[in-house]
Amino acid sequence: MSFHKMETTPAIWVSGLTLILVTVPIIWHNLRKMKNGKYSNFDVSDHDQRKSFYPFAIALFVLLSVLFYFLPIPESVTYQTLNFLLMLVLMAGINISLKASLHAGIAFYIALSLTQIHVILGLILFLLAIAISWSRKVSGRHSMAELIVGGSVGVIFGTISLFIL
Repeated sequence: MSFHKMETTPAIWVSGLTLILVTVPIIWHNLRKMKNGKYSNFDVSDHDQRKSFYPFAIALFVLLSVLFYFLPIPESVTYQTLNFLLMLVLMAGINISLKASLHAGIAFYIALSLTQIHVILGLILFLLAIAISWSRKVSGRHSMAELIVGGSVGVIFGTISLFIL
């Protein structure tokens, strides 16, 4: 999406910072927690184990949002990042009582967000989001209620992303 909506240099910055400040630290964090026995699996499927995952992920997105605010990139990038951050905060709140599927939430969020670029791509990704959700059910990681809640949150925030300039 960055390369579609921005010039090459700022798109490289946005994509690079997202990878370096969010993706790589989450991978490192989850692998380290698995190695130490604090997480039973990489995708943090245990309800109680997620209590330490969400604050870490939220902190990374707060840092990314602050950096995006001060960098010379389009405001819409900052707003999209804040939208995703709010989705994470809501999912963390929901996690107090229900282990809503973050995989489903993110998959539906991305599918809806990318319909801005190409409607057919968005529809294909929407079908893949359904497949991801179903795989979480079949693998025993989530109940149907957890998938419905996670997917619904993703749909809501993905829809919001369509209205951010």
